[in-house]
Amino acid sequence: MESEPFVFWPMHEAVGDIRAEGMSVEDKLRALEEFYLLSFSEPEPVVAVPTSGSYARRVRELARHGSRSPEEVERIALLAEHLRAAFKIVDDLIDEDTTRDNQPAFWVSHGREATIRQAAWHVHQARTIAQRLGPDAARIFELRLQEVIDGARLEVELEMGWEPPDLQAAWHRVVKKEASFRQMLAELLRCPPWICEAARQDGVAAQILDDGRSAIWGKEGRPPGGSDERLGRLTYMRAFGVSPEEAIRRGEALKARAREILGRGGWK
Repeated sequence: MESEPFVFWPMHEAVGDIRAEGMSVEDKLRALEEFYLLSFSEPEPVVAVPTSGSYARRVRELARHGSRSPEEVERIALLAEHLRAAFKIVDDLIDEDTTRDNQPAFWVSHGREATIRQAAWHVHQARTIAQRLGPDAARIFELRLQEVIDGARLEVELEMGWEPPDLQAAWHRVVKKEASFRQMLAELLRCPPWICEAARQDGVAAQILDDGRSAIWGKEGRPPGGSDERLGRLTYMRAFGVSPEEAIRRGEALKARAREILGRGGWK
């Protein structure tokens, strides 16, 4: 199945390399656009992006609910790690986070253009795997990837300071950047609908927990609040009018319910 790019916004002229904080909203939207569209070509990789392998392990655990062969499961596990690597380095660029795991972020070490190219390469590799799994898998991949990027796009657009009519509805669109990724993997494994929905809601729980925990303790070696507070991001606390502690309580409760369906470990 031949995939075509879905264009979310008009093309713009590329900007120069950026190695410091202070990207404008327009710069960030342009970076998302370039990263997505470049993934339909054959970009050259820059340097290896390490991942923990946690998503590959979760795919293997979730596979018992699906109907894929062991060889197909391993291909989907590799697809998951490619996407994880791509999202990780693009997230740091868009969030203007200069460190990850107490090390310089990829974009700080290699620059904006190299970050976009490396992320696009990972998505291209993931897309190729999905296409080789068949037309249904290719369709699922493109649909859920578009939802992930659309969620990331809205999150950035809200940095402009405008207020959506319904904050909660907007947050549920933003959270697709996490939830649709997990749903994609369950669907690629050919899991039944209740497992796919549990995987999606597990992603929602993960974002609630990320919002709450980041506000209190920080993450990835960063101070509390982090990019969400610095950039005025729409967090679960702001959308639902609760404290970080209450967000964590709700996130843990939802994750526990999802875990009952998904089995041991859930996702992460």
